[in-house]
Amino acid sequence: MTTIGFTPEETAAWYASVPKLALSANAVLRDPEGRVAMVRNTYREGWSLPGGVVDDNEAPADACVREVREELGHDVDGPVRLLAVQWAERGEGPVQFLSLTFDAGVCPDPAALRPQEEEIAEIAFFAVDELPPGLRPFMRARMDAIVEGGFHDVAYLESHLPRHP
Repeated sequence: MTTIGFTPEETAAWYASVPKLALSANAVLRDPEGRVAMVRNTYREGWSLPGGVVDDNEAPADACVREVREELGHDVDGPVRLLAVQWAERGEGPVQFLSLTFDAGVCPDPAALRPQEEEIAEIAFFAVDELPPGLRPFMRARMDAIVEGGFHDVAYLESHLPRHP
């Protein structure tokens, strides 16, 4: 009996040839009034949801919980639930992105949140119908879809870059 297999070199070459994808995980964390936590990062303009890149071999839901703890100093109570998946095509960089946004529940005491000094310039809560000016466009599309789904449906979005002739 002959088995078909690949040499380690062939396997490495195949992995090197497949498209590169980065994962990010974001959190919709609400206060008792239903307002959504937004952050302004120290390293870019605009507001966005707390979150970040999923570490190597880390489950996206675990990354969401970790990012909320790191960026806001808040321990998520209970499991998170998927709200949105948003794909973004490769721009100038070597990877395309797949962002997963999770419902991280309610923060009972927003005043207790502490921004991670290296990454978070400001934390604020906003009503879903009064999201801040300067909300990053792809994040606005994501939040609009989450709100339209009543925070229950899972939204799927694609972000395409403008084409230049």
